[in-house]
Amino acid sequence: MCTAGITENGDWIRIYPIPFRTMEDYKKFNRYTWLDAEVTADSRDPRPESFRINTSTMDILDNVPPQGDWGRRRQLILQNSKVYTNLSFILDAAKSNKFSLCTFKPTEYLGVKIEANLKPAPSKKDELEFLNSTRSLFDDEETRSEFTAMPHIPYKFKLHFKDDEGVESSMSIIDWEISQLYLNEKNRHGKNVAQQKVKEKLETFIKNKDLYLFLGTMKQMHIRKARNPYTIIGLFYPPFTKRYQPSLF
Repeated sequence: MCTAGITENGDWIRIYPIPFRTMEDYKKFNRYTWLDAEVTADSRDPRPESFRINTSTMDILDNVPPQGDWGRRRQLILQNSKVYTNLSFILDAAKSNKFSLCTFKPTEYLGVKIEANLKPAPSKKDELEFLNSTRSLFDDEETRSEFTAMPHIPYKFKLHFKDDEGVESSMSIIDWEISQLYLNEKNRHGKNVAQQKVKEKLETFIKNKDLYLFLGTMKQMHIRKARNPYTIIGLFYPPFTKRYQPSLF
């Protein structure tokens, strides 16, 4: 899997690949966990935050629990790193390769969109070719043999919002948490109910949480300098503080 995080200095970092499923249990980490590890710049990825990790050097140091108002998490995420509110600025930064990961705070959320994923489910041949290309990233034969493909998601879940200049945009969510929510609900109730459950969860975040977006560019779109190479790679949803009142869509 690909993992994004923030260093002690507040700098974003992208680590790929991490063979999470095949790692020893004591090395498996939760979100908001401090890790110590040897990393090197990824020569195959021009984005400035991209690194490869030596998993044999990885130690889990500390997990940061939510605890009430998410005070510690707020400090680490919102004070240690820059929070952007202008789309044009982050788009220009991606095109000039200044950064490809950031925290973004929309001025107003306009709603949740669900679209059909027009990209068809991969064939067995496509899946095998993808797995072989991914396995080639690892030296360990046991790790390579354990890979399976992520189930196909037939929908795209998007957030529609405005930035600080009133510019509207919709971005797809590729956050693992949302994909897993859909798969869990699909197994319980079928795909029609599952898509509605995801929509309801996202609307709850918008209405009841102080929702920030972790944005990251897709590698090929970044290289091609696409008009908007960003997707929503994660959601940061602490409770509202007394200083902030939500803008409902």
